[in-house]
Amino acid sequence: MAADTQNSKSSTESPRNSETIGPTGRLYDTFDYPATTENRNSLPGANPDALIGKRPEPGIVDALKTIKLQDFKEVHKKPCTREGFLTGIGAAFATGGVKAILGAPVFTICNWAVGAFAFGSFAMHEYCQRKRKIEKEGIQKVNAALQEKKIKEEMKREEIRKARRKAKEEAKG
Repeated sequence: MAADTQNSKSSTESPRNSETIGPTGRLYDTFDYPATTENRNSLPGANPDALIGKRPEPGIVDALKTIKLQDFKEVHKKPCTREGFLTGIGAAFATGGVKAILGAPVFTICNWAVGAFAFGSFAMHEYCQRKRKIEKEGIQKVNAALQEKKIKEEMKREEIRKARRKAKEEAKG
């Protein structure tokens, strides 16, 4: 049954194995398979890249296809985004104002304002994320302490129950 699925080449065309004598004088079988890039476990006509899991590398166009208009409509709902944007706007206004008072050209003022907006927004967003992480860790510690306290109280209650049962048994006995 398996023979009909194999290639029907005779052993004279392509020797599958040959007998050699090793250094110890014993007879060994060596298999001389022809070098092919074909995956022997794949079905005929199948795409070997799909079987291995190789995918074409995504490009910029693929990345741009994942952006939706809804993402921009809901950007204010993301944590720390509001604080970051407001800080960036303030930094841009302050930096642009100072540069304007100092008499810099308009193009330079705009460049400094955009840079201050980007830096201020990024810095505030990261600062806010760090504060949220610290707060989250604190909440986890408090929850762990409360659970530990609850377990200790339950153990004390159980000890009191056992002592009462023991006292009742001694009173009866």
